[in-house]
Amino acid sequence: MTNPASLSFPEMTNLMAKMPTYSNYRSAAEAAEAERVFRHAMGYMLKECGEHLLGIAETKSQILSGEMEQMIDGLIERISLIFRRLDREGEVHLVGDNAATIAELEDLDTRLILMMEEAMNLVRNLETDVPAASWFKTDADRLTIGLACFSEMAEERNHLLGLGWESEFQWTGGR
Repeated sequence: MTNPASLSFPEMTNLMAKMPTYSNYRSAAEAAEAERVFRHAMGYMLKECGEHLLGIAETKSQILSGEMEQMIDGLIERISLIFRRLDREGEVHLVGDNAATIAELEDLDTRLILMMEEAMNLVRNLETDVPAASWFKTDADRLTIGLACFSEMAEERNHLLGLGWESEFQWTGGR
C-alpha cells in the first residue's frame, strides 16, 4: 500500500500536462517535439528515483547486505534501460490505423503515468528512517517488476510511434 503523504501532486500533474495529444500532430516536427517533452518529463522522474536509491545506498552502506546492494544496482540498471528506450530517436509516424494507434498510445501513456506514480511511491518508501530490510522484503520486488513493465511499455510506445530499434540505425541509402 502506498503512503499518500509521499505523493507529489505537482510532479504528477506536471507529467500529465506533458502527455502528448496525438490527434493534434500535424507534422513530424510537432510530433517529435511533443514526444521529446513527454519523454524528458518521464526521464526526469525516473532520474529522481535512481538518485534516491543511490542516496539511500550511500547513507545506509554500513547496514545494507551485499544482496541489498545488488538489488539497488539491478534497479538502477532497469532505470538505465528505460532511459535508453525513452531516448530513442527517429521520425515519429503512427503505425497502422491512426485512430486505433492513438487510442492504444493514450492507454499506454495513462498506464505509464500510474506506474511512474507507483515507482516514485515505492522508492520514497525507502527512507533513511525506515529499516532497509523491511523495504527489501515488501517493495523492492514490486519496484523491479514495475520497472520491467514500464520498460516494455516504453518500447511498445516506440513501436507505435515508428521508433522501433531499427530507428537507431540510420539508413543513408545506396548499396
